[in-house]
Amino acid sequence: MHFSLVKIFPQGDLPSNGFDDVILPLFHALRRLGFSVETRVNSPNPGSVNILFGTCNAPGCLDETLPKNSIIFNLEQLTTKTPWNNPRYIEHLRRFTVWDYSRRNARYLRKSRGLADVVHLRLGYVPEMTRLNPEYPQTVDVLFYGTVNKRRRKIIEDLRSAGASVSAARGIFGTERDLAIAAARLVLNVHYYVPATLEMPRLGYLWANGKTVVSERRKETEIDPGLEESCRFCAYEDLVGETLSMLCSARARELQARAGFAAFSALRQEDFLEAVVGRAIHASGHLLPCTPSLEERSDVHRHAFHKGAVGEWSV
Repeated sequence: MHFSLVKIFPQGDLPSNGFDDVILPLFHALRRLGFSVETRVNSPNPGSVNILFGTCNAPGCLDETLPKNSIIFNLEQLTTKTPWNNPRYIEHLRRFTVWDYSRRNARYLRKSRGLADVVHLRLGYVPEMTRLNPEYPQTVDVLFYGTVNKRRRKIIEDLRSAGASVSAARGIFGTERDLAIAAARLVLNVHYYVPATLEMPRLGYLWANGKTVVSERRKETEIDPGLEESCRFCAYEDLVGETLSMLCSARARELQARAGFAAFSALRQEDFLEAVVGRAIHASGHLLPCTPSLEERSDVHRHAFHKGAVGEWSV
């Protein structure tokens, strides 16, 4: 059987690597389960089971041409405050199987929106996610990457006022993003929306690469089992103090980074995927052999650090 992992972008938009932190582990987990898999952009494969990413930005654009066994992977938080919680996107989801990384999203879609075919698929680890050079010079105290709103900006500005060097980046992906991660002593995670689901599509890659993460955690923040020690969690009001405290202790950062890697690497993506992938196989599907050339062509392998044959790292 063949799977196609398809990134969807509205007409006129340039493709980015914004979904690769999820596509990469799915790609390798599917291969470990014995399936043939490829990656595509804006071109679903009619002879494959297509798993689509990014349709929230263009709901309905492919509804008439998508095979009925297609899967929409929702990576957006769905609350009353988010722009994706709109009738057009919900009706688009209703036409297909939905995979969602968030238990809260899955419950909401089933109970509040009446979607029948919603699958909660946890995000997990594959060894190919571990690709950044741990010896890369750390020249920045704190990295924050993502859209900056008022509550995020306040934490960034308060850290700078306290003397920390903070890099705040938006719209960086691939090598540029990886270089920024490698150069930071720690990475800061602040919720955009509240209540919040823990930002697993962002955090898994950081844990897999042994990065220290200081993260906001509210009483209602949804955290997957096994990840309670993965970050230095604290309330919004304590983020600045906790971050400054971590910056003062290389040992504390090292211990937290190890805890994050240990917690996340124990959660194998293929185990989570195996539990749900059978539902994606239509009656006429058949198992195809793994095809190494697909991995070589995959765009998820072109943008990060790769370990050389003698243990050296290069871009």
